[in-house]
Amino acid sequence: MSEFEMPFPDESKQDKRKIETAKLLSKSLVYAFAIFGLIFVIILFLILGMLRPQGRVIAPVPPSAVLSIDFDEVVSETKDNDIVAELSGVQNQNFFDMIKAINVAAFDDRVQALVGKISVSSLGLAQIQDLRQTIINFKKSGKKAYLYAPSFGSFGRGTKEYYLASVFDEIVVAPNSEVGVTGVGFEVPFFRGVLDKIGVQPEFYSRYEYKTAMDTMTQKTMSAPFKAELKKLGSGIFEQMVQDIATARKLSPKEVIAAINQAPLSSDEALKAKLIDKIAFKQDYMTDVEKAYQAEMIDLADYETNIQDHKKGTTAIALLVIDGVIADGESSADSLQDEMVTGADTVLSQLKEINEDENVRALVVRVNSPGGGYNAANDIWHGIEQLKAKKKIPVIVSMGDYAASGGYFVAIAGDKIVAEPMTITGSIGVLGGKMVLQNLWKKLGINWERLAFGENAGILSSNTPFSKKEKDIFNKSLDNVYSDFTSKVAKARNISEKDMDKLARGRVWLGKQALDVKLVDELGGIETALALAQNAAQIKPNEKVRIEFYPKEKTLQEKLQQLISGGRGLVMSETIKNFGAELQSLKMLNRLKYNAILPPMQIDM
Repeated sequence: MSEFEMPFPDESKQDKRKIETAKLLSKSLVYAFAIFGLIFVIILFLILGMLRPQGRVIAPVPPSAVLSIDFDEVVSETKDNDIVAELSGVQNQNFFDMIKAINVAAFDDRVQALVGKISVSSLGLAQIQDLRQTIINFKKSGKKAYLYAPSFGSFGRGTKEYYLASVFDEIVVAPNSEVGVTGVGFEVPFFRGVLDKIGVQPEFYSRYEYKTAMDTMTQKTMSAPFKAELKKLGSGIFEQMVQDIATARKLSPKEVIAAINQAPLSSDEALKAKLIDKIAFKQDYMTDVEKAYQAEMIDLADYETNIQDHKKGTTAIALLVIDGVIADGESSADSLQDEMVTGADTVLSQLKEINEDENVRALVVRVNSPGGGYNAANDIWHGIEQLKAKKKIPVIVSMGDYAASGGYFVAIAGDKIVAEPMTITGSIGVLGGKMVLQNLWKKLGINWERLAFGENAGILSSNTPFSKKEKDIFNKSLDNVYSDFTSKVAKARNISEKDMDKLARGRVWLGKQALDVKLVDELGGIETALALAQNAAQIKPNEKVRIEFYPKEKTLQEKLQQLISGGRGLVMSETIKNFGAELQSLKMLNRLKYNAILPPMQIDM
């Protein structure tokens, strides 16, 4: 078309110039942000590089040493893959490495004794039970274990810390401190009241009455089944703690309960009640220990670096950790919630690598998960089953603090399941639904109009409740998932349909209770699982065995990518320390988006 044939030639040219100018400006902004982002990362690396300890030399083990362990430091089930931690030289302790180091130290002639410190610890109940047994084994080698505590909590919440301390030969606390051994409590938030006020209607369904994760949204108070389950858990934890503390401290259970009911106790009262052995300042006590053994203190992290693992090519047992919520996609760490997310795609990739390693003769799967997405858990379960079929190796599951719902689903792929007495497991059930915002929109004066092509196109719309037909369809889907879940558990655990109904329906069990109902095979920790794996793989006791840990440490490039894509984590670690209780509540609520998850609850002790 020629210029004079166009209806508005001048305005058209002007519009084209405006469009081209806008495109140029848009590209300029994108490039500018990219350059600024790159400059920011470079500057950040330079700053972190300057902060990182230069030329840090790991201390060799002295000829006469006392191993020092700070149980207040953050302990992770997975190895630290944070580039900031790498650059700063400050990394989280890995739980398996901690256990391994103590076991090695028990037979190291240079290590004369062990001294632990604890006040407020991030360790979970099952981890503490695993550590208690490790300390007992250390003592069996003829060496002493000492524990120093500035205090055990403040006005309470020191029970689990004292539970770990009780197994040491000598417990020492600071003058004028407290021993907050106040017992066990559960706290569960209920939000239905506030949701009603703002016009939000939670519409959720579960299989069945004990699958109570969404009660926190749908109810105003605790239902009878919910309360019954928490009572079962709480009484089980309390009784186990009382008995173990009484045995370790050579007291009667009545004496322990009497002390708990009087707590928090002053250091003088705790000494009189025989809960502790001495009162002293830390620096004085540590000096006395060093003099008694004529030894130098060596930190656990330094000692670990001196441990020589067996070389590649030797017989290996793979240790695969599934930590945190189970979800689709890649594994990640939610810095805001301080929550690990294990992605099914990542685990399947790791299983493929394990399958291709000809030196791997057994697999131990460490499950420390409250559950998550059913499809993701199903994918991981199927991946482990495929590995067993192809590689013909034994698979042993070690349960951590939690292995419930989707976490238990993954565990049934194991030939044997090992749990600590205080592991929380079971929760065999499923739930799902949606938040209906219809009344909220009315309050705000917002009107939604919908066009649907297909009778059920809006089934998950948050703007309208389920219709009767949609409700029936949704519940049928839950029935299918529940049937699949329970049938797979029944087959894996050789449980009849009748007994399965008694064990499922969302019921939650402690590891000790789960053993009684045959949901697990043995009580113990990681070392127990590894020993079972070695025996099942017919690996000789004197044969050199390498533990191949998964997930493996990331490359520098992968850590850099994680830094760029999840930079908010850089500023969250200190926030998590300062506002741990509040963020713990956020973590519990964040889990509600999954359909195979434990109910949100906070255990106070």
